[in-house]
Amino acid sequence: MVLALAPIFLVALSGLTAAPMWSVPVGALALATISYARHHLLFRRASDLGLQDQIDQTLLKSLLNGLVASTAAYGCGAALRFLSVG
Repeated sequence: MVLALAPIFLVALSGLTAAPMWSVPVGALALATISYARHHLLFRRASDLGLQDQIDQTLLKSLLNGLVASTAAYGCGAALRFLSVG
């Protein structure tokens, strides 16, 4: 559970320190990878049942959710940087 917070914290820290925007997709990929690692047995069972399309959709939605979370975290970090400077 705490492992999933690490990429979000690091992306927020990247926004705070004005790191390049490429940290957002890296954070999204990290979140999607953690999600897959936590649920890989379910994906394997679903694959055995022939539900590959649903697996693909679930992984794509997980990646998009990670992208939204990473973008929000980067934006919050950038907003904190703006407020602390101004």
